[in-house]
Amino acid sequence: MKGNSKAKSSLLYVFQVAFSGSLTLILMSVASRYLAPADLGMFVLAQLYSGIVVGIMNFGLLTGYERNFFALEGSREKVLKLTSSAVLFVANNLIILMVLVYFFQPQVADLIFHGEIVPENLFFIVIIGASASSLSHYYLTFMKNSNLSTSYVVHMISYSLLYFSMSMILMIHLELGIMSLAYAWLSSGLFLLLSLYFSIGKKSGLAVDITLLKEMLKISLPLTPRVFFGVLNTQFDKILLGMIGSASLVGVYHMGQIFSMTIFQFMTALGKVFQPELYRKLFANAHLDRPDEINQYLLPFFYISIFVALVVALFSQDFVSLFLDDEYQEATPIIIILSVYYASMFFGKVVGAKLIYAKKTYLTTVLMFIGIIINVGLNIPLIINWGIIGAAWATTISGVIMTFVGYFVARKYVRIDWDWKKVFIIFSIFLLAVTLSIVDYEMISSFYVLKLLVVFIYIVIGARLSILSFKKNKDTL
Repeated sequence: MKGNSKAKSSLLYVFQVAFSGSLTLILMSVASRYLAPADLGMFVLAQLYSGIVVGIMNFGLLTGYERNFFALEGSREKVLKLTSSAVLFVANNLIILMVLVYFFQPQVADLIFHGEIVPENLFFIVIIGASASSLSHYYLTFMKNSNLSTSYVVHMISYSLLYFSMSMILMIHLELGIMSLAYAWLSSGLFLLLSLYFSIGKKSGLAVDITLLKEMLKISLPLTPRVFFGVLNTQFDKILLGMIGSASLVGVYHMGQIFSMTIFQFMTALGKVFQPELYRKLFANAHLDRPDEINQYLLPFFYISIFVALVVALFSQDFVSLFLDDEYQEATPIIIILSVYYASMFFGKVVGAKLIYAKKTYLTTVLMFIGIIINVGLNIPLIINWGIIGAAWATTISGVIMTFVGYFVARKYVRIDWDWKKVFIIFSIFLLAVTLSIVDYEMISSFYVLKLLVVFIYIVIGARLSILSFKKNKDTL
């Protein structure tokens, strides 16, 4: 792909994330005025648990699909067969799941919501929406890997607009409360799936190629435990808050997480450009022929991702004051702390790609178990003693530790020579911004001049280090 084409794709993906993220922030601002933290917390728990069971029923197939996509990239016919095989296999599993949930709704509700009064069909509706979203990811991955960035962005923006519009109408005009988010989630998820099917699914047909499916499952099955434990690891903070705390705590914590997650969403948008190219470079043995080539390619993406994290951390207090109701003001420190966690996940994306390329997916399960042990060990005492602040710190500390562990494990199989001096400088300025934000929040002060100075320093340092040199790195941005 030519440099200008990659630049266009990057801008499109970033625009989509910025647009969708803006709608989410506006929606959450309105929701904070129409939904109590307890109501929002119950919807979040429904999404969380539906994500776990839907993820299990996928058997990790999305990872195997993406990996084999590049192995078969030279044959469009085989790629289309690969897509239909993955979608039909997962769809069959999800239909069985939905039938079971339908017949056992009361029992499932008691298990998830711990006796709190919720609409009886809340979880069933949410799980249908989660299933539709899960199937859509296979078609979206096809688009991403096929460099169909415009089609990808159009579908995702349409999905975001529908979810936003329906949520607002159902919440404000029909006053459906918590169910407004559930019905909007269901409708927009089904719309996206049908739209993608008519765009891609009809071309791939409705047939399963057993050979291709087996090849995907060989890679994916070892990841099935990782899906369950992975969600448990990343969502354990909210699970535990719901168990030993309340749905209200989950609601406030989720608000903070939504704002801080814009970092990861932006990073994911960039990942739609750099991850496919990373796979191509790995398959072309770029990491062997010239170990620093991948570093030169990835460093600008890292720099921009950390810049977003820096801005979110610095101005989190202003975001919360502007967008959220008084009941949600405690979300500010959550945003600041979790910004460190989401910033570190850039390396997690690279580590994951390296292990998948090396066909060492079983190691991701082992790493996940280690991460869970650390996460649980930190979350329980920290949540008991410091509530949502403790949950944020536990998640961040365990996440950063596992980033280091994952890096050293993956390095044994695929070596990428990072320019650690530049990485250290970039991350040090970011940590300075985080520290300043925490002090600012604790002192209830306004360090606007210092915050702007940190942003200025970060930009100047990026220029001095020639990280965003378009002449030297035309294929990057």
